[in-house]
Amino acid sequence: MPLHQLKDFYPNYRDTLADGHMGSIDSYSVYAQGEDKVGTAKDLLVDDSGRFRYIVVDTGPWIFGKNVLMPIGLAQFDHNQNRVYINGLTKSQVENLPEYRDNMVVDEPYEEQVRSQYRPIAQGRSNRQFLGNNYGATNDPNRMNSLDNTRPLDAKTQSVEGTAAPAPKVSASTYDREPHLYGLSEEDNQGPLRLYEERLVAQRNRAKVGEVSVGKRVETKTAEVSEPIDKERVVIER
Repeated sequence: MPLHQLKDFYPNYRDTLADGHMGSIDSYSVYAQGEDKVGTAKDLLVDDSGRFRYIVVDTGPWIFGKNVLMPIGLAQFDHNQNRVYINGLTKSQVENLPEYRDNMVVDEPYEEQVRSQYRPIAQGRSNRQFLGNNYGATNDPNRMNSLDNTRPLDAKTQSVEGTAAPAPKVSASTYDREPHLYGLSEEDNQGPLRLYEERLVAQRNRAKVGEVSVGKRVETKTAEVSEPIDKERVVIER
């Protein structure tokens, strides 16, 4: 699923918050285990549905000066000090993260490299109560959402027109399948972030509903019209 920078996906995102906690994500410092500063927050990445997925961290002079991604669910916010903590993360792990560059295409192989670095520390969130109802374990049918129930169609499955029906997209639920990495919880002080997310999604949906398409269409019609025809005749007499 494509990812977008916050400022591109929500151009007016700074005007959407009432409490102001998350209006300036770039004012937050990022800390690893043991008060070890590893960089500053630079931006947020959202998916096509408008949900927060990653924090873009500028490691600056603390590491190699590269930008890296951190799954939003692992970020513990201290809004009073404008800090983000990633418990269990070490500087060496940050050094091994793949570099993120502005305007790069974040594809599935790249994201898997990122996730593989964070999965060990994400297990510490196994007892979290996640905000929202999009997150469920894929091996628990009672907690699976509609996307989790999606399975690729058999090659013999035919559409109404008689052609092979395309397999449904299942990558859209990748984030929902790993709530330990992406799920938001009150325990990590992510309530304001969740509220911010909901406001932005609602605002964007309202804007889309209010869109008006203006266009021009020219129609040409052929019509038969009966008109009287006057005939003139010249007579020459000798």
